[in-house]
Amino acid sequence: MSEQVSTAVEPKVVKKSSFKVVGSYCQTMMDEREVKIPRLMEHFHTSKLHKVRNRINSPCSIGMFVDPPNWNEDTEAFYWIAAVEVDRYEKVPQDMITKTIPAHTYAVLEYDPSMHDFNPYPYLFKWIKEEGYELVEGFGFEVYHPYTGSETKFTLHLPVE
Repeated sequence: MSEQVSTAVEPKVVKKSSFKVVGSYCQTMMDEREVKIPRLMEHFHTSKLHKVRNRINSPCSIGMFVDPPNWNEDTEAFYWIAAVEVDRYEKVPQDMITKTIPAHTYAVLEYDPSMHDFNPYPYLFKWIKEEGYELVEGFGFEVYHPYTGSETKFTLHLPVE
């Protein structure tokens, strides 16, 4: 194994304004996510991204999970959206979706798979609880600077109260 570190940069809490995204999505179960999500991300970045108009914050892109209400990860599917931020919805390709994310407070963690040898999701979930925050169920997202494949470093955002 390479010289990986087992801890990440200390998580922090940030406020983020509302923002709009345009992208593609898939529905997946937890046991299929390691195949379906990378396939969607690759397809979006190689074949669809160039069709999005009014993109902002390039070269950043977003991977977002959206869970159904009272989601049970063992028995229910969730959605994954591969997207980019836009300043307005205009001439959105028919095979893509739009989503407006409201202003929120997020627990944030910088994660680099080439340096860190842990799963960032349970790590951040644990930190949120230990710091006295409450996780807001239903969604979260990764921001890539830019997306370069499955080993891309990202900033994980989980909404908290």
